[in-house]
Amino acid sequence: MQEVFYEESATMTKTGSAKTKYYILKTFSIISYVFAVLWAIIVFNFYRFSSNIVLDIIFILVPLILFIATGILLGRFKDKLYVDYDYTFVSGSIRFSKVIKNIKRKKVLVFDTANIDKLGKYGSDSFYRYESTPGIKKLVLTMNSEPQEGKDFYYLAVSVGGQKYLLILECTQVFISNIIRFSSRTVIEDGFFNKR
Repeated sequence: MQEVFYEESATMTKTGSAKTKYYILKTFSIISYVFAVLWAIIVFNFYRFSSNIVLDIIFILVPLILFIATGILLGRFKDKLYVDYDYTFVSGSIRFSKVIKNIKRKKVLVFDTANIDKLGKYGSDSFYRYESTPGIKKLVLTMNSEPQEGKDFYYLAVSVGGQKYLLILECTQVFISNIIRFSSRTVIEDGFFNKR
């Protein structure tokens, strides 16, 4: 069988508010780090230790830890607001990546079509059966609540490294057709071709 490479992205349709929230959180994260540095400078230059070492340590460390923890939490949360997803198919291997603000790329999941238990339309009876399966990890690989033009929502139920995943994708029929071409017919949910 010939080598097949196909890639597409699930990009955010409403980037305006996400971009604003991203920059607000980034600003507050930076401010938290600045306060941590200022606090450390103030303590180092001006603080006079008392006879109670425990109270001194609490007074010095608690604000410092709070500023740093706030900066870290805001920084991590901002990265969840402005996200696109890349879907890559290479001759039976599927790779999903998260792209944060078109700058940072993080691998989400890589597996072969042999790992697929079921493939179908999002919202079908088969989807809800998998969604209610105990121990399954649900990953929504799109930020959109409505599919973009030419795309639809699909699901893949896969087993990777002993963990079962329910993946929700926003992709074209071409991407799904490539997966089907390299998969067993038994992974396709009943009535799938009638729903398209």
